[in-house]
Amino acid sequence: MRSYDHEILKPPRVHELIEMARQITRGGRRLLVGTSYGGGASATANVIQASDFILLHGNGPDDPARIRRMIETTRQTAGYRPMPVLINEDDHFRFAAADSHMMTALGLYVSWGYFDPGKSDYAEGYQCPPVNWGISTERKRRFFAKLKEVTGA
Repeated sequence: MRSYDHEILKPPRVHELIEMARQITRGGRRLLVGTSYGGGASATANVIQASDFILLHGNGPDDPARIRRMIETTRQTAGYRPMPVLINEDDHFRFAAADSHMMTALGLYVSWGYFDPGKSDYAEGYQCPPVNWGISTERKRRFFAKLKEVTGA
């Protein structure tokens, strides 16, 4: 058995794990809990009902329409209520395009997480340690330029 090959970690039962984690408190406050899915998957009803927020992955084909469908399908699923929806990881970098994954998500009031895997060489990426947290590549500069444009900074 692989170390992460447990039934409670799989989609049909992961809501049980979320519910267990929601019972944990620190300083009298409970943890806010959710889980993420692989690229392209919408959240299922059992996870939506148990979660405090929804995490989606934008990884996969470069198709902003797919991002829109993931978000809309999640919001139309039984148990959905007003709650944060976040794309916590997306490896598509067409920041100049109006129909990019980032702009599609933001247009639907969904947070968009910049996933820059780089080459794990300290100079590129933000994903793999060691990490150079500076804006040290052209791709990072394009992302932060778009972020500045979107936020009006």
